[in-house]
Amino acid sequence: MARTARVKSESGVYHIVLRGINKQTVFYDDEDREVFLNRIKLAKKKTPFEIYAFCFMDNHMHILLREKEVALDMIMRQLLSGYVFWYNSKYERIGNLFQDRFKSEPVESDEYLLCAARYIHQNPVKAGLVKEAGDYKWSSYNAYLFNQESLIDKHLLLSILQGEASYKAFMAIPEVNGFLESAETFKISDDKLLKEIKKRLNIKDVTELYKLSKSEKREKIKAILAIEGSNPYQVSRVSGIPMGVIRTIL
Repeated sequence: MARTARVKSESGVYHIVLRGINKQTVFYDDEDREVFLNRIKLAKKKTPFEIYAFCFMDNHMHILLREKEVALDMIMRQLLSGYVFWYNSKYERIGNLFQDRFKSEPVESDEYLLCAARYIHQNPVKAGLVKEAGDYKWSSYNAYLFNQESLIDKHLLLSILQGEASYKAFMAIPEVNGFLESAETFKISDDKLLKEIKKRLNIKDVTELYKLSKSEKREKIKAILAIEGSNPYQVSRVSGIPMGVIRTIL
């Protein structure tokens, strides 16, 4: 079946979503996210474009950017090719990392731009990872509030909202629009996942897992990974099971 042509943005601004293939985790740790951020910085030096917002989750990411002289597809190719090569080398894997083509939607108004940025910044909150958007390390939220070197082009959003105070107030309003809804977004909080683990495995504390034989532990971990809405990185964080052990099971 032929691919549907990408909808062209008259403003040059797009909201982009990238997802791991087969729910593959694309960021296992901070190093992975730092490497991708550096890819963006390098790409911006070579190819003029502006970034207004981003958020890196575990198995997907959101980017809000404006293309200039170079088309969006070329920009994304620069961002992704080097990262996939690095990622595959680090995790000793081969093949595609991201699901099909990246998804994008045109952003044609100031209102839609602001709401898209708010939606992106609130992703970790809706996922139950943090209570406030500013608590999440791997989004562009705090770049607008602190005078620090950043790859974010802050001028557009701050000029529309007329300052940092208005930006903070606007970003705190719950975003009800779905935008490019990500099917891989977390559907379970850490607390709920921990309760579900104890319930399914009939244990009082996750430390009981460590006392099991290797084969028993493997089966238990498989059962945990099957919990709907969780992902391997979250399971590791909640249970204390090293990601290295989890990767041998995946």
